Amino acid sequence: MYLQIGLCIVGASLFFNAGRLEANASQADYSILWGGLSLLTSVLAFAAGAGWLGWLLAQGALLLVITSVRALLPKRP
Repeated sequence: MYLQIGLCIVGASLFFNAGRLEANASQADYSILWGGLSLLTSVLAFAAGAGWLGWLLAQGALLLVITSVRALLPKRP
């Protein structure tokens, strides 16, 4: 159980910091949203019975989805 809590914290903090880095590059700040989505993904993965490898794949899929959405959205000035 402590491993799952630790992985939730690690995932949320990594995605939060990634959102901060993108905001520093004159983009909108979505760090709270990214951290929350990572936490939600982690909770859903562990509720589905996935282990740490399933969690890692879920976080990778979330990163792919965020990257795809950010690439398809029009850039605002």
